[in-house]
Amino acid sequence: MECPYCKKEMQKGNVVGGTSIHWYPEGTDDLWLDAGSGVRLSTGGWIDNARAESWYCEDCRTVITPVPEIEPAMDKLKKKWNTFAQRVGEETEKRREEREAEKHQKIREKQRKKDPWEV
Repeated sequence: MECPYCKKEMQKGNVVGGTSIHWYPEGTDDLWLDAGSGVRLSTGGWIDNARAESWYCEDCRTVITPVPEIEPAMDKLKKKWNTFAQRVGEETEKRREEREAEKHQKIREKQRKKDPWEV
């Protein structure tokens, strides 16, 4: 990426933090209470370190961090749950069909063993 100030090439890297990295407007005093006024810059967090892809210009000593599209954790969880529930439903239906086929197979076997002249 070209530095917008000096036009030299910037180094690609990451800004790394603990659970998340946010940008807050000037004048934000209590970051916990004003969390809605910030912009989340990172992915990851709870299990691994938060990382925000960034570019650094050594000459200008400037870091540029684009704001990524970050899917909220609850949306990810809902997608995973829906996928899991769908798979469980498919497996349940498959097993029901297998049991039904086994049941019909047992009935057919019983009928084959039966003497056709028996009343």
